[in-house]
Amino acid sequence: MTGDGVGRLALVGSRWPRSAQVTALVVATFCFGAAAAWSWWSAWHLPAWDRQMDLHVYRGAVRAVGDGVPLYKYVAENGDPFTYPPFALVVFWPLGWVSEPVARVVWTGATLAAVVGIVAALLARHGIVGRRRYVALTLVGAAVLVCSAPVQSNLRFGQVSVFLVLLAFTDVLDLTPRPVRGVLVGIAAAIKLTPLLFVPYLWITGRRRDAVRAGAVFATCTCLAHALWPAASTTFWTDAIFTTSRIGNLAATGNQSLNGALIRVGVVPPERAAAWLVLSVLVCAVALTGARRCHREGRPTQGAIVVGCATVVASPVSWTHHQVWLVLAGLLLVAAPTRARWILGAALLAVMTVSVGGWLPGGFVRENVRLISALAVCVWGLEPLRDRAATSVMLLPGVRLIVRPRTAMAYTAVLAVVAGGVVLLVRESPVAVRVQTAADHDEALWGPSPNGCAYYGQTPAPDGTPGGYACFSAVDPVGGRQLNFGSGGPGGTSGLVVISGQVGPQVARLVFVPVEGTKAIDVPLLPAPGPGSGPVYAPSHLPRLSGAYDPTPSGALEDRRIEGARDFAIAVTRTDHALLLAYDSAGQLIADGGEKLRMG
Repeated sequence: MTGDGVGRLALVGSRWPRSAQVTALVVATFCFGAAAAWSWWSAWHLPAWDRQMDLHVYRGAVRAVGDGVPLYKYVAENGDPFTYPPFALVVFWPLGWVSEPVARVVWTGATLAAVVGIVAALLARHGIVGRRRYVALTLVGAAVLVCSAPVQSNLRFGQVSVFLVLLAFTDVLDLTPRPVRGVLVGIAAAIKLTPLLFVPYLWITGRRRDAVRAGAVFATCTCLAHALWPAASTTFWTDAIFTTSRIGNLAATGNQSLNGALIRVGVVPPERAAAWLVLSVLVCAVALTGARRCHREGRPTQGAIVVGCATVVASPVSWTHHQVWLVLAGLLLVAAPTRARWILGAALLAVMTVSVGGWLPGGFVRENVRLISALAVCVWGLEPLRDRAATSVMLLPGVRLIVRPRTAMAYTAVLAVVAGGVVLLVRESPVAVRVQTAADHDEALWGPSPNGCAYYGQTPAPDGTPGGYACFSAVDPVGGRQLNFGSGGPGGTSGLVVISGQVGPQVARLVFVPVEGTKAIDVPLLPAPGPGSGPVYAPSHLPRLSGAYDPTPSGALEDRRIEGARDFAIAVTRTDHALLLAYDSAGQLIADGGEKLRMG
């Protein structure tokens, strides 16, 4: 029987002898059992604070919402927020009924079962002869998938990604009953938006009822979440969905999306958003075109995997645990009988299993090797189109687009080159940052040591007339202004802008983000002199008021500094795309100085 997307599968062939089938089944069971046991031990051997932290966020969000905390105000102990659409909370709600250790056991077991289900779906359309052979090949493939970096990441963090792959994959391969096809895609998209790309895939492959059903289920789930949590739904669809930087350091190499690559090469936010949008649309168009041809030629598995890899590329954030689709592409290739495809598949599995960055030349290739692999899989779908005549694609009822494959591929290549050139033109050099520490006494950069006085103001006399001067902090007591700063200062001579200021008693952590989406830098908070730390004297530049003060040790100013204020200073090359965020002890954002930075 014809193999899906790779010709005849090497292991389908004729029937195996009974003894070979039994031996293969025993060996496959041992391989999968060993991989599962090792993975389980690895996930549970981590320190308690680092064990399945995403699962902890899911469960914590359920508990917090039950206690009346707004969903997108919840922050876990390690600073991670809830980032999914509100409907995901419906799916996670049962986690609040059990203790966390029980939830971890159930989640880990379900993850391993989902891995087996994904590989079973991968092999379902290949006509494998014999039940024992099918089970043996499924378990061997599942063992390989379990050992891959994406599944290991799912197990370590207690992630939901592997379940979303299972839902979408089984649905688009028509392995679900006909009356409910499209339902699982709709549910997966309501939990995380990226599976929405499978809706147009269902439409262009002629399964329009399934596409409509998937869209209707997605809308129904979204409306259900809105009925349950209207405020959280409004917050997500009007604010949280656009603030991907709250997910973490998007410049980290674990984020193998186009957006992550653009951040790493130095493209700044306004231009980055436009470049990401244009390139993502281009990649999705290429992937859908190739996947449609794969489906029409009887290769639905290849088509589904191509679209899955396009979701990895186009998503604003594609962490390692999102990249299961790339491992499936590797498994499909290694099952091919041709040596070239087997080698490509083995190389892809190696890239998705071990760290190969140290073996690769050049910074860009090393940092984006999995993104490049995903792009290659998206283009793989175009393979059947090389020698095809013109074809038509129905965009809407009565509206058809005539596509000439070779011409379309040439235009696509030209657009990709142009887009790459634009990206290079708008990139900027990295931002240099230095923060002041308690041991840093470089007055040439930071200026003289502060005395806790942010400004000097006049205080009224008992009769209401202007009185003398007093020393004030830059922030107010608890409940007032908790972050205040200015920029400029002596750092200008070194080519750096110095941002110096104070935080109030409520601030437990201050972070500086040089460019939105890049790594947050913790800013040291230095104790500021406060009430009782000694008399405060007026600087010589203050105008003398009759009887108000005497700039001698006998003429100390009134001390109105507050207890618990702390100083900070940051030297940076530019601030036009920076964020300065202050958090309280519960991890809640209580002050944002980003707009002031970008204005100044």
